[in-house]
Amino acid sequence: MIKNKVTLAEALKLLQQGKLNEDYEIQYLASDKVEATDALKLGVLGLDIPEEKIYYDDAQVTDDDDFEGDWMQIDSDIEDYKKHLVVNLKIDQEVEKWLSSSEIDMDALVSELITGFYRSSKAIER
Repeated sequence: MIKNKVTLAEALKLLQQGKLNEDYEIQYLASDKVEATDALKLGVLGLDIPEEKIYYDDAQVTDDDDFEGDWMQIDSDIEDYKKHLVVNLKIDQEVEKWLSSSEIDMDALVSELITGFYRSSKAIER
C-alpha cells in the first residue's frame, strides 16, 4: 500500500483536524521535534515517531500535590503486554456489520485461525 507522505507540520495539522490516519507517513526533517503528548497521539494512529524526535517540555509538567514520599519501582505487566499482537483488519461493510451483531470473540477467532494456519504450514513442510 502506498502511503501519503507529509511533513511533521502537515501531520500535526491533519491530527488537529481529525483527518490523520495510518494511510499517512511522516517525512521528518533533521530539525523536527515532536512534543511527547503529540507523539502519543501519533503513535496511537500507528505512525512511527523516532525516539530522538520526541521531546518533553519540563515547564509543562506540574508536581502532584497529593504525592508524598519517594518514587519506588514496581513490577509491571509490560512484559505480558508485549506478548500481545495488535492486528488491524480491513473488511467490507457487510462483514463488519455481521461481526458487530454477533457475539464472536474476535481475539479468540483470529488467534485460532493463525495458530491453525501455522500448524498447517508446518505439516505441509514435513
